[in-house]
Amino acid sequence: MSDKEKKDEILSRLKNIRGHIDGIIKMVEEEKECEEIMLQIAAVKKAIEKVGYFIIESHAAECLSSVENKEVIQRILNIMMKFLS
Repeated sequence: MSDKEKKDEILSRLKNIRGHIDGIIKMVEEEKECEEIMLQIAAVKKAIEKVGYFIIESHAAECLSSVENKEVIQRILNIMMKFLS
């Protein structure tokens, strides 16, 4: 994935999250049920985590690009992602 594609993906995810947050604001203003609001907050939290992981994984891949053994790179990335989960 090119740098532009990565950036576009990150921006797309963040804009989607912003839409969800706007929806939560509207739900609070309309005094929706707490359970509905908390469900949406949990979804936003998970989406933010996924964007963070995507950014970390992309950055780590760039940093490790000088390592010649691609299997080593993938193993390190897998370990990092498990650690961050």
